[in-house]
Amino acid sequence: MEGEKTPNLNDNIKLTDEIKFVIVESLKFIDSNLNKPLKLNDISGHSGYSKFYFERVFKQYIGLSVMEYVKRRRLTFASTDLLNGEKIIDVALKYGYDSHSGFTKAFLNEFGFSPSMLKVMKLHFSVLGGKHSMSHIFLDKMDIHSSKEELFEKLLELIQDNNLNYNTTKFEKAYAFTCEAYKGITRHSGDEYITHPLNVAILLAYLEAREDVIISGMMCDILTKTNTEAKSIEKEFSSNIRHILSGLANFNITFPAADEDILTIKLAERLHNMRTVEFMDKHAQQMKAKETIEFFVPFATKIGNAKLTEELNDLALKYA
Repeated sequence: MEGEKTPNLNDNIKLTDEIKFVIVESLKFIDSNLNKPLKLNDISGHSGYSKFYFERVFKQYIGLSVMEYVKRRRLTFASTDLLNGEKIIDVALKYGYDSHSGFTKAFLNEFGFSPSMLKVMKLHFSVLGGKHSMSHIFLDKMDIHSSKEELFEKLLELIQDNNLNYNTTKFEKAYAFTCEAYKGITRHSGDEYITHPLNVAILLAYLEAREDVIISGMMCDILTKTNTEAKSIEKEFSSNIRHILSGLANFNITFPAADEDILTIKLAERLHNMRTVEFMDKHAQQMKAKETIEFFVPFATKIGNAKLTEELNDLALKYA
């Protein structure tokens, strides 16, 4: 193809700023054309690279082949449409499936239950007077303006429900400590700042993280947002929690720490920030979104949590 970029396929692929920009634009192109008969040639042609090189770069960056990614995004969008009341066959045809059965099989393989069951789940939420949930794709979330008391109660409830044999007294001590440390600080939304680390801790509890990791999540940015010193963390809690919090304070997005605990907390922190990014100005939203696609989605892919990866990707594409 005239003008098509085909770098040497024997070279190691270095993810330059140009390539990252091309990938982000390709993700947006895919989302805009999910109800069309998308093929690899269409997407690589839009990128300006040969399909073979584009496939390699895309998989290295996203962790999935191009068409695997397209399939996952179609099923994510299909879920939303089903929960909004569209008929299964209409949704199936909309996203390129020839039959109800073919769509049902793909949906079942991806989520572990059928589109019909999702309809039943929607009815269940309606009977209970609640909103429908995307928890089969994304991690559960609290109300955006939940109070610190509500959040801490939910955290303890999750620990119990997930049969995590953790010391409740430690969490109560951490809660009292963080309430004092973050006192008087607010977020862009106007909510108390402590609601952010508490939401991070809740996400970590959903992920069934270790006790020290969840407690560290409760004070994820305490060393940078408050006057709290690392030595006081070790004195009040442990050397391990001090190590985690110091790692978070010194986290370099370009050269992320190999420590999976630190990376997991940063991902939970970014997810909550993206859930509340609407309270930032448009430029900040775009910067956060592009940064999320460039760095945090690949991080999430690395640790292998599909729900975390998909929601980060979904939120970032809304604002990129």
